[in-house]
Amino acid sequence: MKDIKYEKEKAKELLALIKEYTEYSNKQEINKKLNTISEELYYKKREVLSQAMIDVALAVHSFTQAAMSGGHFQPLDEFVPDLEKIMKN
Repeated sequence: MKDIKYEKEKAKELLALIKEYTEYSNKQEINKKLNTISEELYYKKREVLSQAMIDVALAVHSFTQAAMSGGHFQPLDEFVPDLEKIMKN
């Protein structure tokens, strides 16, 4: 069963962190927070999320995991419209 309230709360949290991530040059701490949340969403809470949120969580997790493994910090602002849409539904 989908938990719409939980999903909207997490979408709002991810959106705030992505906006913060986009604005600051020191992305390491925010990247870790985003990675933790997206990992929880994708691996532990997937059964209560919509497919749109699962897709965003997986993408954010992949991008942040790559940065934590020594890759580049990827721009995450492409997920803003998706998260805003999830929050409105």
